[in-house]
Amino acid sequence: MSLRIRIAWLLVVTIAVGALVAAGVADDPPATEAQRAYEIKETVLCPVCDGQNVLESNAPVAAAIRAQIDELVSQGRSDEEIRAWMAKQYGDDVNATPPGTGLASLVWIVPVFVAGVSIGLLAFTFIRWRSGRDIELSEEDLRIARSLREKN
Repeated sequence: MSLRIRIAWLLVVTIAVGALVAAGVADDPPATEAQRAYEIKETVLCPVCDGQNVLESNAPVAAAIRAQIDELVSQGRSDEEIRAWMAKQYGDDVNATPPGTGLASLVWIVPVFVAGVSIGLLAFTFIRWRSGRDIELSEEDLRIARSLREKN
């Protein structure tokens, strides 16, 4: 297989992975205030619970945060404003979704990069493995194979 074809396949795979990632990241905005509040509650962690979001937690502080989120959504605040308000009140650890900028953006970028490189390496390996079938065996290789078969 020529180098041009390999590069073309690598480009196709890269574009396909990029399209899949873009489709997964681009979510439709929620249709109602209740849906929007629900999605925010899913990504706000309870400050007194261990790894639970406020939607699942039964702690009194989680109930208060859920009510506050409902109130802020009904006031027309944006998701970013609500998350910033929660972080100011309860600390930065309350936001379960890492920001998409700065050093924290590596949480989003590194897995996509690793997946793309892995797919590229797999494609290269399979192509190389497949091209090895065209090699003709020498008489010495055939003799070694026959002797190994006779031993078993």
